[in-house]
Amino acid sequence: MIPKVFTVLLLAAAAPPALAQVAGPTPGQIVNQQQINLNRFQAQLQAEQLQQLQRRNSVSLQQADPNARAEAAVRQQQIQQQIDQNTALQQQMRWPGASTADVHARLQQNDVQIRQLEQRQSVPPPAPAP
Repeated sequence: MIPKVFTVLLLAAAAPPALAQVAGPTPGQIVNQQQINLNRFQAQLQAEQLQQLQRRNSVSLQQADPNARAEAAVRQQQIQQQIDQNTALQQQMRWPGASTADVHARLQQNDVQIRQLEQRQSVPPPAPAP
């Protein structure tokens, strides 16, 4: 009797486990998901920056100086272009096959353009000549 029990225990110990181990995400998948999350955060941040630029620019659109209004109108078009690009990029990010590297590169380009718009908006208009 004991040899039978011993044989059964020996066979049970040598058998593969009944529950297969489920592999977690690979390091590459983890890094990719982190980049996706970072891209989403950066796109949302840029959207908020553009809304703020748009609000500040709307004040310039109402100035009495026609030159200041004309400059503000040009900036408004540039801001709207950036808003459209940001919206398109956020839609692209929702697609499962979107390249995180491509999205990241476009976000960086958009960031440069937004900074340029911010700098143009913060420069005070030249004083009128006496």
